[in-house]
This record gives sequence, C-alpha cells and structure tokens, in this order.
Amino acid sequence: MDASRKALFQSPHVPTVEPAMTTMSTTNNNAMILNTIELENATQFYRSETEKELHTQHLQKLRENIQSLSADAWLYQDPDKLIGFQRVTTH
Repeated sequence: MDASRKALFQSPHVPTVEPAMTTMSTTNNNAMILNTIELENATQFYRSETEKELHTQHLQKLRENIQSLSADAWLYQDPDKLIGFQRVTTH
C-alpha cells in the first residue's frame, strides 16, 4: 500500500495536553456556559416582564376606549338599526 493511501485511513493524531491546561480550559468553558445561561435567563425574565407590562397597558387603553364609547353611546343611533339588521319598532 502506498504511503498516501495509508495516511488517509489512519486515525488522526491527538496531541497530548498537560492536565493543568485541560482543567483550566474546562473551567473557562464552564464559566462561559454559565454566563450564557445566566444571560439567557435574565433576557427571558425581562422580556416576559415587558410583555406583561405592555399587555396591561393595552388592556387599560381598551378599558378607557370602552368607557369613552359607553359615555357617548346615547348620542348615536344603533348601527344595526341604520343598516337594517334590527327591526325598528314604532310605538
């Protein structure tokens, strides 16, 4: 078998690393993963809080609009009567 074909099917050489370097890189990786998880958790928390706040504001605006429309309702005829969906009773 020629040398290039033999080299193609060999396992890659894994260089040996000193144990101190391995623990240091593992510690760094763990710290990086922990920071990422904490950041995602904080982002998710603040996003949900913001969504709740926006929803509350939206509901408040809807309540105000309903109250405003209810206060003005006596000024206008019923739309169903105007377009003929409701029979107009005359007494």
